Amino acid sequence: MRFRLHRLLRYAVAALAVLLAAGVTELLDPVWRGRLPFVAFYPAVVLVAWFAGIGPGLVATFLSAALITRAWLEDRAVGLEGHLIALALFVGAGVTVSLLVAARDRARASVDLLLRHTPLGLAIHDADFRYVRVNHALAEMNGVPARAHAGRSVRELLGDAAADVLEPLLRQVHRTREPVTIESLRVPLASAAPGDERYFSLIYSPIVDARGRVTGTTASVVDVTARVRTEQALDHERELLQTIIDTIPAMITMFQPDTRVLRLNRAFARVTGWTADEAQAVDFMAACYPDPAYRAMVRAHMEARDPGWLDLEMRTKDGRTVQTSWSNVRLSDGSRIGIGLDITDRKAHEAELVAARGAAERANRAKDEFLAMLGHELRNPLSAIGSAVAVLERLRLDDLRGTRATQIIARQTQHLARLMDDLLDVGRVVTGKITLERRPMDLLAAARRALATLRAAGVTERHDVAVDGRPVWVDGDTTRMDQIVTNLVSNALKFTPSGGTIRVWVGVEDDGAVLRVSDTGAGMSPELLPRIFDLFVQGDQPPERTSGGLGIGLTLVRQLVELHGGRVEARSAGAGQGSVFTARLPRSSRLGRENTEALHAAPVPCRILVVEDNADARDMLLALLTLERHDVCTAVDGPAGVDAALQLRPDVALIDIGLPGLNGYEVARRIRATEAGRTMKLIALTGYGQSEDMRMAREAGFDLHLVKPVEPRRLDEALRALLTAPEQR
Repeated sequence: MRFRLHRLLRYAVAALAVLLAAGVTELLDPVWRGRLPFVAFYPAVVLVAWFAGIGPGLVATFLSAALITRAWLEDRAVGLEGHLIALALFVGAGVTVSLLVAARDRARASVDLLLRHTPLGLAIHDADFRYVRVNHALAEMNGVPARAHAGRSVRELLGDAAADVLEPLLRQVHRTREPVTIESLRVPLASAAPGDERYFSLIYSPIVDARGRVTGTTASVVDVTARVRTEQALDHERELLQTIIDTIPAMITMFQPDTRVLRLNRAFARVTGWTADEAQAVDFMAACYPDPAYRAMVRAHMEARDPGWLDLEMRTKDGRTVQTSWSNVRLSDGSRIGIGLDITDRKAHEAELVAARGAAERANRAKDEFLAMLGHELRNPLSAIGSAVAVLERLRLDDLRGTRATQIIARQTQHLARLMDDLLDVGRVVTGKITLERRPMDLLAAARRALATLRAAGVTERHDVAVDGRPVWVDGDTTRMDQIVTNLVSNALKFTPSGGTIRVWVGVEDDGAVLRVSDTGAGMSPELLPRIFDLFVQGDQPPERTSGGLGIGLTLVRQLVELHGGRVEARSAGAGQGSVFTARLPRSSRLGRENTEALHAAPVPCRILVVEDNADARDMLLALLTLERHDVCTAVDGPAGVDAALQLRPDVALIDIGLPGLNGYEVARRIRATEAGRTMKLIALTGYGQSEDMRMAREAGFDLHLVKPVEPRRLDEALRALLTAPEQR
């Protein structure tokens, strides 16, 4: 409705303007006497068309033409032809003016529409920095209606703070006549709320007239507050991320898919010396991994889907090589995050550990070799002494003093042999170098056998020693089981005064085999009990150390019992109350038989070859075997032993391992390589008694491995076992 009234008003103004022009023409007619009828109507039509638009302009044109024609009809001051020409010119001029105004209005409407709807803020300033025109977008940015801008300066409209920022830029445009572009400018607008910072991107361009003077400026403004705040947030996130990764002690790197560096953390810079800026300026992969093949391997690791961890050698900025370990995480855009650890110290420590381990292993091997050599060197004379004693015993000397001396030598030789065996065995047991040859055996029979050996050695004469119980079968190594019983009884003998009682009992408790050795001796204090099985630990002894010993027997007992799957414990009511040692072992589900008569029966005489380089040991062994009615021959070195074996073809060959010329292993191999040697029984007789020595003896072709000094009974058992065994070769 309002639009229609405005439209009617414009047409009414057009009619009124024409009537006013007609009145002016009527008043001036006495002056120009009808000769200039169009003079007053021209400005009326132009003004109507200019201010009211094309419609009222055309109405004013044709209405004026009608009034002029009417006046001409009343007073034909000019001819018809002249009137028509003048009228046509008038109408043409009126229509042209109306059309031009219409084109102007359309252009202005288009510009206004563009300015109204564009998000770009646009403004025109005059030379005094006053707003001439602004669009809707800029008015909203400034927080002031568009119509309120006209004629007001920047300082009046936006405030002093904003003017102090913008006016220097406007002056620069006027001074230089060059546009000024600012990507991001904080403008403190007066209309903004406190703390509400606004940022704008703006372009000020000069308006230059025909004489080259700057008459004003145009402004193009974009509110970039959201973008700036986003960038600030991103910068904050980047700073936060960098701070976080800088606090991580591990090295962190970020790579583009082409392995160009995006980011490095402080730990990386500390280890390698490279900063992110320096790394971005070079071929960083080539700088860190100069070797092309090695670099290709690193790239393959980085490109793997799940690379895991890989130890890498990196070149630092100053040319050093550091040891690192890396894992990579692949992001969705193909970039990589590398996580690395500086393992230089760890690698050096590992190298030191490897070197130390190698040195320890070499020292351990040297120790084992020394102990083996020590055992060999000690066992050789002990073997000769033992054989000599056995010869003397079999000669049955009539002189009681000689008999007594022989018994003493025999006892002390056995004592030395046991000490040496315990000393060498405890080291092998602790390091796991003893292997058991287990078979079903009667634990009671083993206890009786060990006690009989001690009685034969004369060490039980001053004590009341007895064995009781019932047969119990276990899976055990006969030699080691005898060692367990012997060491337990020997320990009781050491700490029990003469006339004391020692009892060995074998039976079953809680469905397990039990070996218990009790005595009425010195007993143990509560402080000693928890340590009694530790190496080199002994009970309290007087200064003269009448009990003797090395403190390794009980340690060996515990280790051997545990190797058999059992456990051993000690009890004592206190000093002077005696002690009880109990070994518990798993019972065997198998039963074996021990033919006592067969064990003690003498072996059938046979032909025996003894290959031994030690003259005393060789002569005594020859004498001992000869007394047993064997046919014995000897050889003093390896080559002679091979020749004697092939020429004499003995039933059994006793071969020392440490022979000159050829060692015992090689002698056995050469004998086994012949037709005659395939059925010959070979016994390794040596001072080397470790499990490795036994394995090498078996591989060389020996049937048995006997450790010096060999008791005559044990040698008889070995000969009998070999000569009565069924042929397997």
